[in-house]
Amino acid sequence: MRSDSKPVSQRQLRVAEQIRHILADCFQRGNVPKDFLDCPPVSVMEVKVSPDFSYCKAYISVLAIEQNSAEELAKALNKQSGFFRKILGTKIRLRLTPEIRFFADGAQAEADKIDALLASEKVQRDLVASESEEEAVND
Repeated sequence: MRSDSKPVSQRQLRVAEQIRHILADCFQRGNVPKDFLDCPPVSVMEVKVSPDFSYCKAYISVLAIEQNSAEELAKALNKQSGFFRKILGTKIRLRLTPEIRFFADGAQAEADKIDALLASEKVQRDLVASESEEEAVND
């Protein structure tokens, strides 16, 4: 977040959560364009709304596929964002219906990287060394 930007308002958070629920419901019930009927399960992890409520970013996570495939799916969803915007316009009461942009959520990929680092040989060696030092101090 930029240092000159305002903090997120409670209304932005509330609207973002409503949008997240509406989009998640669309994916769960299969209310998606015909091209996406056979796609793997999609989770809407987070939605961020702009201060003027004209744009929103929806971060999606796709189960059982790689990060690259999730990014490709996000690009395909962006091409069909008008479909989701129309649904959003019927279910939420705002002066303007926000334009939706989909992004692949990278949190799971980051968590996998951290797990791999923690399981690496160097870290395990350091953990064993620190445990033996603690035992020597306690004795």
